Amino acid sequence: VTTSAFLIAAHETTFGDWLDYLRALPEAERGARRPGVARGGFQGGLTLTESPAGVFAIALQPAATTLTAGPGEPIVYPGRTRRREQDWLRLPVVGVDVEAVSDYLRWLAGSGRVHGARLCTEREWERAARGADGRAYPHGDVLAPDDANIDVTYDKAPLGFGPDEVGSHPTSRSPFGVDDLAGNAWEWTVSSLAPDEHVVRGSSYYYDASSARPENREVSEPSLRDVGVGLRVCADAPAH
Repeated sequence: VTTSAFLIAAHETTFGDWLDYLRALPEAERGARRPGVARGGFQGGLTLTESPAGVFAIALQPAATTLTAGPGEPIVYPGRTRRREQDWLRLPVVGVDVEAVSDYLRWLAGSGRVHGARLCTEREWERAARGADGRAYPHGDVLAPDDANIDVTYDKAPLGFGPDEVGSHPTSRSPFGVDDLAGNAWEWTVSSLAPDEHVVRGSSYYYDASSARPENREVSEPSLRDVGVGLRVCADAPAH
């Protein structure tokens, strides 16, 4: 399998990136584009609120407990002994469906921030994740617990599960210098096998090392909003 030349973001899109987009929207349109997941049970939950003054706060339930933070405040994971405090603006944005993602990418392209911004195809994503030498993971053939943010990274502690700031696990950086292609958050991609189909890649903090293998793929409904599913931006390579 080959791909044409393409560009891919070194990091997953963050909440901070998404807030820039929300602030650029008319106030009446922001509600439909705010990340969100109804709370409860195994699926967790997410609420992003905006005050009348335009200040955002987050309530994130990655597993059993809801964690909250306002502007300038970190998310604090009570069950962790390392990376306990996280700048939530640098966490991968999650709880966004394909419609919201598509609108974000149109804004990103139209604003001139990323010319031709789009979702990666899953083949582009896999190419960026594993190079061309058949490696099992972005950095080699073994994924140790702290190489990426997966289920065992924080000892499967219920109060330790949750996303990390992008780039927190440089050991699993891919051959092309791309971070978090294993674990942290699943990423929306465009299917390379079926038209009008979307696939999530890369696994998340709640899943094991097998799920984090770059060839693993999960076909998902485009309306899915999940606390473990975010995105990464791709674009066509500039013409020379």
